[in-house]
Amino acid sequence: MFGLVKLSSSLSRVEDRLQLLVGEYNAASIQNGKQYLSLKLNSKIPNHISWTVKIWHFGQDALTSYSGEKFDMSWEDRLNVFHHIYSKEYGKKMKVRKEVQEYPNKALEEAF
Repeated sequence: MFGLVKLSSSLSRVEDRLQLLVGEYNAASIQNGKQYLSLKLNSKIPNHISWTVKIWHFGQDALTSYSGEKFDMSWEDRLNVFHHIYSKEYGKKMKVRKEVQEYPNKALEEAF
């Protein structure tokens, strides 16, 4: 749950910064007499909750180190969820990492 709150908070900051950039661009364009119609009509950045989630990764590292050969395995299940398990170097240590990729292709609120 903490990760979802953190994600939403981060996306909210991105939304605010994008809105600020668009506002500054519009103000500068008006000052220069070159405001473009597309930004004038679409100057409101949509709420981040309505943004479309195309793909997300959920990863987890093993707590202990791994001393075998490097490996990398991937597969997709019947629900179109992509699984990936591989060995990853962290400095001089190697650990096993498991990742799951999902393609919700839904609004963030709906994907949650």
